[in-house]
Amino acid sequence: MEVIANKLEERGPVLASVAVILATVFLATILFGSGGASNIPLVGSEYGNAEKRRKAFITNGYDFYRKGYDLFKSKAFRLTSLDGDRIVLPRNLMEEVRQLPDDVIDINKAFDVMNEQKHLGMGNRKITEFLIHIIRGDLTRSLVRINDRLSEETARTIREELPPCDDWTPVVVYQTVLRMVATISGAIFIGPELCRSEDYLKASIGYTLDFVNAVKKLKQWHKWWRWIGRYFTPEVDKLFADRKEAHKFLRPVIEQRRAAMKAGRELPDDTLQWMLNKVDEFGLTDDALAETQLNLSMASIHTTTLTVTMILYDLVVRPDVVEEVREEVRRVLAAHDGVMTSHALFEMKLLDSVMKESQRMNPGSVIRFQRYVAKPVTLSDGTHLPAGYMIETPHALTVQDPTVYQNPEVFDARRFLNLRNGTSEDLLRYKNKEQHQFVTVTKDFMHFGYGRHSCPGRFFAANEIKLILARILLDYDLRMPDGLTERYANLKMGTDAFPDPTKEVLFRRVKTAS
Repeated sequence: MEVIANKLEERGPVLASVAVILATVFLATILFGSGGASNIPLVGSEYGNAEKRRKAFITNGYDFYRKGYDLFKSKAFRLTSLDGDRIVLPRNLMEEVRQLPDDVIDINKAFDVMNEQKHLGMGNRKITEFLIHIIRGDLTRSLVRINDRLSEETARTIREELPPCDDWTPVVVYQTVLRMVATISGAIFIGPELCRSEDYLKASIGYTLDFVNAVKKLKQWHKWWRWIGRYFTPEVDKLFADRKEAHKFLRPVIEQRRAAMKAGRELPDDTLQWMLNKVDEFGLTDDALAETQLNLSMASIHTTTLTVTMILYDLVVRPDVVEEVREEVRRVLAAHDGVMTSHALFEMKLLDSVMKESQRMNPGSVIRFQRYVAKPVTLSDGTHLPAGYMIETPHALTVQDPTVYQNPEVFDARRFLNLRNGTSEDLLRYKNKEQHQFVTVTKDFMHFGYGRHSCPGRFFAANEIKLILARILLDYDLRMPDGLTERYANLKMGTDAFPDPTKEVLFRRVKTAS
């Protein structure tokens, strides 16, 4: 109570200036919710008004999507989420929708809504454009050149982060993989000297987790109250404090690089240097450059860690698959002089299939292709999208639909390998079988998005994930703790599902490790 009283005293003038209108705004929100989309079926109407539907969504979000998907598989439907009413589009409309121009469906505005940019300061457009340019123009084009270095850093980091494992040794998978990914990525993002610095790891790992927690907590407030709720959310204060600390760490690093450039010294071949080479073209300050580095870490480290952890949880309960993948890795390496080149990684097609199947079974979020409707538009089937709405598609339900993938409830390690080889029936009738690769985006598999705004860093992520998994499977046996035989269940929160970060897997070093 004392903390609340202090906050009220501190923010008193601000709160007093809006107190009169809060009841009016809240009442309007309760009474209205459909806007100009009332012709689109509403899922969840049985819960009552918009506010009651919003509260029901907190605990029953997945069920809303499941019901809408089953009832309106080829038609749009509406539901009320934490951010208000949104329109859920079917897969058959996505080819048409993805071609709409950015001034009609706006991904940047969608990110602003999803990431609470107004309250958390994330999503500066110039920084986002700069980061995408660097990822597409420099990082992705450098993958072949940097792959040897990435492979060496992967092997070194796994040895450093895992205990000796001479006998079966318990390892908390998520926390261990998180440090691995931050370090390995950091070697390319900021250089091998700094990527193992505890200050860097704290900045790159801590900032990402702080941001996720701040968004999650802030969205528990009604959207019309968040600008006030932000002052009563400790996770937001922690995010801002840790952002300052991260900038404090990064600024001297940037200054040292600038001094090296001025002195004509040999410069590193890493993402920070690629940014420095082009930052003036984009008119960004060193503070903006530091923020770009933080955004790069946030976009890559968290998602890659979740993916690797999910895959390891899937593999540890399938020792036969572990052995098959291990044999593939050994066979491919033998054909490439023991070096994990980019081409060698491409040839690890069973591993690629396992990775994609794990994504299919564990989609992370029910929804993908989130866009903000900036201008009203009517689609070919007559669906009208009013301005001001968020649109999305139920990706998780699509990839677990038996009309899309046979026996979708079964984890089939060879599913996508067989589809690529043409040895199993392709219900999607793809002419190009390489569309079943891990990195490929289609309207049927949107883990990395869809259309011109698909994740630009997925090629780097795929290489990193393969390198980590291949090295672990070559060097270590995996086993569940005694008495456990079932895969660890994912934790669910609203429309998201993620691996339990507290669970252990037993590791033991392979006696004939490569």
